[in-house]
Amino acid sequence: MMLVLLPTLAAAQPFAIGSRSITFFDASRNRSIVTELRYPATSPGSDAPFAQGAFPVLVIGHGFVMGTDAYANLWNHFVPLGYIVALPTTEGGFAPSHSAFGLDLAFVAGAVQAANGDGASPLFTHVSPFTTLMGHSMGGGASFLGAAGNSAITTVVNLAAAETNPSAIAASAQVLVPTLVFAGSNDCITPIAEHQQPMYEALTVPCRAFVSITGGGHCYFADYNFNCAFGELTCSPSPSITRAQQHDVVNDFATLWLDHFLKGDADALNAFIDSAAVSDRAVCETTCALTTGMERTAIGATDIGVRLTGDQLVVHGNGPWRFELFDAAGRKAFVRAAVNGGEPVSISGLPDGAYVLRLQGAAGLSSTRVLIAR
Repeated sequence: MMLVLLPTLAAAQPFAIGSRSITFFDASRNRSIVTELRYPATSPGSDAPFAQGAFPVLVIGHGFVMGTDAYANLWNHFVPLGYIVALPTTEGGFAPSHSAFGLDLAFVAGAVQAANGDGASPLFTHVSPFTTLMGHSMGGGASFLGAAGNSAITTVVNLAAAETNPSAIAASAQVLVPTLVFAGSNDCITPIAEHQQPMYEALTVPCRAFVSITGGGHCYFADYNFNCAFGELTCSPSPSITRAQQHDVVNDFATLWLDHFLKGDADALNAFIDSAAVSDRAVCETTCALTTGMERTAIGATDIGVRLTGDQLVVHGNGPWRFELFDAAGRKAFVRAAVNGGEPVSISGLPDGAYVLRLQGAAGLSSTRVLIAR
């Protein structure tokens, strides 16, 4: 058996779409954040039970005066693939605070992760430790505000991100994780040269990608919304492709990106890079490297050293450590407590597959890795 460190945990598919509303409270700001959840469920519908397993999270910020219902195209695609979608409803009026919305996105990302360990939450045991901040238009700009200096998230993906106040362009330079920026070549509301391009150019992370959808518009990243459509009527050029065609491009590229960074599919990033190079639907740029033959640790993890030798794990750092392995269905597959730093732990006999390795150590230190055993 060979062990490889990868950044995420794959989940089974397809899933029914469950829905519920949940309110998170940020005590530091005395602020309640009503959030619409769409999640893998045992059956479709409101308050349906979660499907078995732990799932990565997409926190999606809405556009200016656009409700969360405008993003059914995103949850209808990603939830059946094994993703939890969280849509904060705050800052929906005509005088939104961009800074507050960015903080809301970041807080909800952390709150959903924390709920995984809360026995009173419907999210209990159903959240994998990997999250992306997403957003459209204003929400796209806010995703950069929420991601700036934030090592608790795994990646950023945004759609026609709009410049904000404070500046999303300036915040982009502080982003710490791989980032995928979508734009529409016919976007007359947030033109590329004034919005997404300078955001992308400000990024300093080693892995970043820009996908400009040929003929794509601003509002076509979402489902039909009157307020967005009215704004788009006041400018030109108009989109020269259909909404469905634009959704297809987003779904194809974003799925590969997220399957790699949130589910540990090493081949998905290679497919993303190959698709970007040959696509006739978009003009693409990426700085990401092919993953063949590479071993990686989880993005955003602490600097606790984990070494793999054959079928043995060794953690370097002050112990004792507690090891826990969870399989792709979220079941605890292995536990070993009181392991001293440098002491090898044998996991021989572990069935092939993807596992989350969680470590807890002295002085509150913790770390998460993903293992692929094969």
